[in-house]
Amino acid sequence: MNLKQGIALMSSVLAFGLATEAGAVCTQTAASNADRALWNTHGCWQDFFLWQYQAYGLRSGDWSNRGWNDACNVNLEFPKHWNASYLLTYGMADNLSQSFHGTTDYRATAEARSSNFHDSLYHSITDRTDVFGTFTPRFWPWDTDRVETACPLYNPNVSNSNPGSRAGDYMHEGWHAYFDKYSFNNGNVGGHRPGPQGACTINGCDYFYFHGIGAYAFGAMWENNGTASRFHSPNQVQVEFLCDVADQSQWWIPLSVRQTAAADANARAASRFINGPGYTCGSPRPW
Repeated sequence: MNLKQGIALMSSVLAFGLATEAGAVCTQTAASNADRALWNTHGCWQDFFLWQYQAYGLRSGDWSNRGWNDACNVNLEFPKHWNASYLLTYGMADNLSQSFHGTTDYRATAEARSSNFHDSLYHSITDRTDVFGTFTPRFWPWDTDRVETACPLYNPNVSNSNPGSRAGDYMHEGWHAYFDKYSFNNGNVGGHRPGPQGACTINGCDYFYFHGIGAYAFGAMWENNGTASRFHSPNQVQVEFLCDVADQSQWWIPLSVRQTAAADANARAASRFINGPGYTCGSPRPW
């Protein structure tokens, strides 16, 4: 099946099943147990967050009332954003015989700079509560692609408000940017396929393109041959990352971070793949 069908301009990537209204201010009074547990492994590392805001293209106007000047307060959105980036940057084991992909793949998908993974982008934030995140392609050649994360990744009463799920959304939206760079059309439902269909239970489905461990050298996740034999979908990249957090992260990653990442991955695997359930965390590797 040839997947290269034309430019997919994806102004938003819907996160289905969230019933709350859009427009509310993200909760800034608490952080999840997983966020606090990871935070306690590094504390407020100034050198890291001063690097991170540049590496992810954050703009002060987007984050000015969200911890931009209070980067050590884990209750706020900017500290939660860089907390998830810390997990992605330092938390992966990079096990050649067990990991789906390496830190170099996940960083290149999430970070702002242009590469084989996507054109240049920047990370912003939205107060919407009906999505987890969105990707908006640049409208003009001199513009920049935008990745937004939303309140359900920051509000501590939502199960996805944890470092793994937040970084997992960097994967998901970053892969929509990858599709935009290479002009892949993955469907017209927020960059996904209509549903329910097959094992997918929502209106916004992907295929899981199975590959063995070691099929992609670290740094080569971006490679494709235009067919299903060597390809990734947005939900697949997200699930593979989350399962690497759950099963193949550094020994010091807190159990709560691993468990919440696995729960997110397995829920997606059960509901978002036409040929599902895809891969579930803890299953034997490689297949």
